[in-house]
Amino acid sequence: MTAGDLKHRITLQALTETSDGHDGYTQTWANIAPARRAAMVRPLRGRDLERAQQIDPRATHDVILRFWRTYSTDLDGGRARLVFHDGDVGDRTFEIVGPPVETKSRSALTLIAKEAA
Repeated sequence: MTAGDLKHRITLQALTETSDGHDGYTQTWANIAPARRAAMVRPLRGRDLERAQQIDPRATHDVILRFWRTYSTDLDGGRARLVFHDGDVGDRTFEIVGPPVETKSRSALTLIAKEAA
């Protein structure tokens, strides 16, 4: 993976809960720093799509990004999503449907995602 491969920009967001003061809570999406990350977002096709759908039948896209040390806690519990800043279409939201996988040790991560409705 080279820097030129990561031609897209994404924002990772985690679901946070805050007290509403009435024995309840509200949920909001907060950006995981840094706000914008370089990534490669590509639709899954052929065998890659079949393999990803064995993990989760909703999988439609593969997202590759640089490794960061705290990814396991930042994306903990499947309570994260990403916003793909697609210059042609506008912002698109993706639900992360599989745990991050280190494709290159301490160098790159791969996320399996589906486009949110």
